[in-house]
Order: sequence, then C-alpha cells, then structure tokens
Amino acid sequence: MRFRIFICFLFALLLAGGRSAIAQSATPKSNIDTDIWELRNTIIPGYRYHYDDYLQYAPAAVMVGMKASGYKSRSSWGRMLVSDAFSAAIMAGTVNGIKYSVKRLRPDGSRYNSFPSGHTATAFLTASLLHKEYGWRSPWFSIGGYTAAAVTGVSRICNNRHWLSDVVAGAAVGIGAVELGYFLTDLIFKEKHLYDGYEKPCFFYDPSVKHYSAELIFGRRFIIGASGAWQPIRGGLAGVSADIPMIPGLGITGRVSANSLTYPDSIVGCLYSALAGGFYNFHFAKILELQAKVMAGYAWGEKIGAGASLGAGFSLSMITGNNFKIKAFAELESMDLDRTQPWLNTVIVGFSTGWFW
Repeated sequence: MRFRIFICFLFALLLAGGRSAIAQSATPKSNIDTDIWELRNTIIPGYRYHYDDYLQYAPAAVMVGMKASGYKSRSSWGRMLVSDAFSAAIMAGTVNGIKYSVKRLRPDGSRYNSFPSGHTATAFLTASLLHKEYGWRSPWFSIGGYTAAAVTGVSRICNNRHWLSDVVAGAAVGIGAVELGYFLTDLIFKEKHLYDGYEKPCFFYDPSVKHYSAELIFGRRFIIGASGAWQPIRGGLAGVSADIPMIPGLGITGRVSANSLTYPDSIVGCLYSALAGGFYNFHFAKILELQAKVMAGYAWGEKIGAGASLGAGFSLSMITGNNFKIKAFAELESMDLDRTQPWLNTVIVGFSTGWFW
C-alpha cells in the first residue's frame, strides 16, 4: 500500500513539475523557482564548484565498501547487483526521457535539458540503495546517505545548473526508481539470497517518545500591504530548521534562513532571519502530524535595515519512513526593521524535507 501511494505521489509530482517546466522553458515567470534563483544570484553569484560531480556517488561507494569489507547487508552480491541494475536503468530512462521531451532551459542558459536534475536523481538513487541495504542495521546509514544526496541537490542550485523544481523532481525519480527496482527484484528472487540476520523494517512512529528533527526548508515570502518603492513585494526563502523536544510533542524550535527580496523596481536585495521559540506537535492518522510554533528573533538585510522579528505558524507533516518526513507550512513573520514604517508583515508558504531520530 505504501509503495502504491509513493508511486502515485511520484507521478503527480512529475506531472506538476513537467507542466511548470514546459511553461518556464519559454518565458520564466515569477514563482518559487525564480525566487530561489534570484536568492542564489544575489548571495553567491560566482559560486561554481565541481564536488557535486563526485558527491552524488558517495552513498554507493560507502555501500560497496562495506559490502566488500564483509559487513553483511540485506542482499547477497548477486541479488544486490540485480537490484542496482534495475534501479539505475529505471532512473536513467526516466531522467533522459523527461529531459529531452521537456527541453527546459537551464538557469545558466547553457542547454535545454534542465528538468529533472540527473545529478540529484543519481544522488538519491545511491542514497536509497544504501538505505535499502544497510538502513535496517542503523538509521544513521540512511540519514548519512540522504544528507549527501540533499547536499548534492542544493549544490546543483548553488552552481546555477538547475532550478529548485528540477532538484525536487530528480530526488523523486531517484527514490522511486529504487523502490521499483527492488520491487521487481523481490518478485524474481522472493526470499532467496537474503542475509539470514536481515530483519525487514516495519513502519512505526511512536508520538509518546521524544523526537529530534532537522529540516531543509524552501518557500516564498509575500509582503502584506506592500506599497511604495522602498518596500519589497515578495521573495524566496531557503534555510534550515531544527526541533529539540523537552517532552514528547513539545519543545524548542529554531530556524535560520536567507531570503531574496524583490522590489517594485525589479531590484533584488537580501534578508537574513534567525528565530527561536517553542513548538507543539499533534499526531494523527498514523503518518500525519500537525505542528504549531511561536518564535522570536532578529532579521537584517540590504536596503531594509535590521531589527526584531516575531513569527508564528502551522505545518502539516507526512511521515514517509521511520526517520523521514516531508512538510508543508505557512507562517506569519513580522519584522521591526529600522528602514520600514511601521512593522513589515510577511507571510511565508513553503515546504521542507527532513529527518528525525
């Protein structure tokens, strides 16, 4: 059931992203892709490093290295290589089929093959392979692999090679390819060539215990009542957040973010924000969780000054595995900046992906 749900989600994501990509291949319009792109161009315009060309393979290198050293994984060598071959073929066929059908222009203007991100698809494919083979031994194998994959995806944006939606779609393709590859392999081999000590992970989330979490967040910031050339009208947000529980479902939360701010004259500035406060989680329907949070902190940026910041919001998380979740959120953040009169009131809408332990 969870596999079918994931595949439906994957195709819905690709369909939505593909439509967006087709529209943007001609004339880019204001959306979260362009907002994050403007944020990148404002903060790190000259960023270009090639480590992501190698980092995408790091989880696979770890998996093969442990396997070669004799550390038992889920599958025998033969069964693992068949799973890998199925997964890689599905990923490569899907990525290249979409790339050369959609023909989306890369943000650096170099080629019409931006959507989806092949580097990100490969990175999440190798992270998912590591997760399948060794995640049952310790969740930190999975967390480490997906962290490397997430860094690869973010690096593709920082290197000006991909839009945000390219990276999200690439991650979905990589994970989906492994799910389908292992599904086909399991049909062929059934219970043969599995390690005797392998224990199939069962999905379980216990809201009565404390869960720490860390998340990578993206969103759009809208200005309430924007008027005049001095006041921005919108922006993009990228950052990280963390929850530290004091008791189950209740604790301390924090968020650090960088934001682009677009003004009526099309000039783009930067805003940085650091907030901390409290959160409350309400778990329901086995895989869903509502969160409410209240925060206070400090914001500063170009053209707009610096000052106190207050934030509050709600989010809905879907738990996709024993240590992973995706989240949609909406927050209100008001800033008492010294170059705005009075408080600058903003609404942030976005999503995050993260892990908990």
